[in-house]
Amino acid sequence: MSGTAAARSRTACTPCTRRKVKCSKTFPCNNCVRRGEQDFCNLEATHPPSPATPVAARIPSTTPRPTTHQGEIDFLRRRVAELEDRAHTSAAESTQFHPSPAERGGMPPVGDAAPASSPLTEHATTVVEPADEPPEANDAVIKDAASILEFLAWGRRKDPECNTVGLPKVTLAAGGASGDVSDLRPADGLAEPFGDRSSLAFMQLLLPSRDQVWQLVDYHQECLLWYHGSYFAPTFRSELDGFYERYRGSVESPGVNLQWVALLFAVMSGSLTCAPTEQAQAWGFRDPERETLCKRWFQAAVSCLNRAEYASNHSILSCQAIATLTISAHLLGFSNMQSVMLAAAVRIAQSLGLHRLGPGAPGGVVQKETGRRVWSQLCSQDWFSIPFSESYLVNPLYSQSTPPANCHDEDMLSLPDNEPTITGYCRFLSTVASLMPQLQDGLLSCNTPYTRYEQVLKWDARLRTLATVDRPIFLANQVPIEPHWPRWIPWARRALAISSGHKIIMIHRSCLSESFTNPAFAFTRRTCLAASKTIIKEYKAVAREDGPILWIHQAFSVAASIILILDVLHRVPGEREHAEHKQLVEEIVEILGQCCNSMIAARGIKLLRALLDQVARISGDEAALPQGQKRRRGDDGLVPGGNPQSPRRSTGFNVPEFVKAFCEGNGGGAQQQPSRPGRTVAPPGLPALPGEDIVLAGYGAENSQQPGEGDLMDFGQPDVSSFFLPPGLEVTNGFENLLYLANHDFSF
Repeated sequence: MSGTAAARSRTACTPCTRRKVKCSKTFPCNNCVRRGEQDFCNLEATHPPSPATPVAARIPSTTPRPTTHQGEIDFLRRRVAELEDRAHTSAAESTQFHPSPAERGGMPPVGDAAPASSPLTEHATTVVEPADEPPEANDAVIKDAASILEFLAWGRRKDPECNTVGLPKVTLAAGGASGDVSDLRPADGLAEPFGDRSSLAFMQLLLPSRDQVWQLVDYHQECLLWYHGSYFAPTFRSELDGFYERYRGSVESPGVNLQWVALLFAVMSGSLTCAPTEQAQAWGFRDPERETLCKRWFQAAVSCLNRAEYASNHSILSCQAIATLTISAHLLGFSNMQSVMLAAAVRIAQSLGLHRLGPGAPGGVVQKETGRRVWSQLCSQDWFSIPFSESYLVNPLYSQSTPPANCHDEDMLSLPDNEPTITGYCRFLSTVASLMPQLQDGLLSCNTPYTRYEQVLKWDARLRTLATVDRPIFLANQVPIEPHWPRWIPWARRALAISSGHKIIMIHRSCLSESFTNPAFAFTRRTCLAASKTIIKEYKAVAREDGPILWIHQAFSVAASIILILDVLHRVPGEREHAEHKQLVEEIVEILGQCCNSMIAARGIKLLRALLDQVARISGDEAALPQGQKRRRGDDGLVPGGNPQSPRRSTGFNVPEFVKAFCEGNGGGAQQQPSRPGRTVAPPGLPALPGEDIVLAGYGAENSQQPGEGDLMDFGQPDVSSFFLPPGLEVTNGFENLLYLANHDFSF
């Protein structure tokens, strides 16, 4: 028995024995082949060889054939050991399943394959795992349990087995969902009983009565289509008539184009999402049902596109449906999905040639006009997303389509730009959007903060000119509304003021955070504060009207409130602007609290309340803190090392610490940083904007300076040191971090 054990101890090759890993007991073994050491694979024992051991057995060789009787005995013993191991392996596999290397997420190394000329070793190709292999997946789950649960509480997903190099799994765990908020929790309790929500039978159940469908379509045409112009209303209405006449309103009927059905669901979802509560109730939709149907109709539109294989079967209908979905996607919490679908729509539109609809393009007038409208909308949405993605899909150089005509749908006759038509607002907004890729290209072409800021000022001036001089007169607030103008003119004026104010902020976004501490960027601070007040002023007026609820109203008011709070956090409580800006933010929180069926409002309220708590901590206003909270020592509103008697001092605000605390469920905990006060200056040629009660239309006309402001900044002889930004400013932007929190869910 002892002799047998000793013999078996010599069946492993010397390199495997030295490394203490399992040897395949072939010659050369798999481990040595994989490491490229087959020439050194031998059977020498770990102890000095005995006289009975032949020297030939210790010489590297590529053939296992022995040359002596003792070698033949060793050879036979190795083969016996191999057969015994195979027998044990087969018995174990009959009672317990062992996953293959491919099933464990990896492929066997090439060197593990046995030589084809060896019939015995052909079946002995076992993947050898080292003794110090990494822990199994279960161990990773246990170690990462806290993070996984924490991410689930935020409404996000965390996969402990995530590997950026490995291949994705073929099968997905049941219940997998996207990162969009509304996908993470059911809209109602009816999901399971109905089974597959992408089936045509389920979609048919989602359709309301014929009269209600027409009410939704009419409202979209009269109150929403001016905002996006993604489809041609007369054509859509004619197709809707045919849907009920030929197919009796059944999406299950053979011949129904599911991409058109997707457009129908997109139109209905937009109408029900954006309509005021009173209007929805007049149609017969109460709040609980309304919340359910808005999301279900959005999801039904996506399901119809997928069932129609829109990514393969290119049609302008899918582009129209996706562009129309934008008006409801952000409010419902489908922003992640919508951004991907918009990218797909751009590629589909390009494959259809919608970017080449020039003056001489073939086709009918309606056909070309329809293509130009949807292409213009896709370009606008792509370019307006540049401040968030810092890239764009549509290169303006290769977008050769002419803008949509300024015409009425009934006669298609071109009219002057000052005449309001269904395309008038979108035409002007597309011009504003075209500035964004030029700004992005200009910023990326610069190498210093000074030249980058020159680009910011250049495009700031260009946007001011557009907003005050080049806009159509029907969008100007000072122009009386004519009786024959459409009912959406007042809504368009407020939407333009809000959107243009936000674009001013986006132009200055790269230096906004620094503007609160660096006097060289004081013009940016004053500009963004004025734009923020414009947005809030217009949103407060929108809340009092009975117009449609546009996602930009809530989203941009949250962005404006963030800027005002950042300004408050860099002031002392005794300043007039401190109380004024704080009061404006509190009013926005109150208005957002009245919004129903809006994830933008829900996220914005949570973030703004956390920021207001931060203001209360820093200012020492314990009365404004939640009951039971006490002001921490050090949150006294003073700059470390500052002079308490100074009439003007700033309070620091550590945005990264706040973001971390907010994500952990605590809206406070930010530390203080010193701030550098300085004079408020403005670049030459640009007006110094007043800090209160300002509308965007007056940006270019106001030239008054605040008391105490000195000479204008001399850009001919710049103070280079004042433009020297701290390291990492380009990648660490406090304002963008807070905007990210406002636009991404962490608690639902």
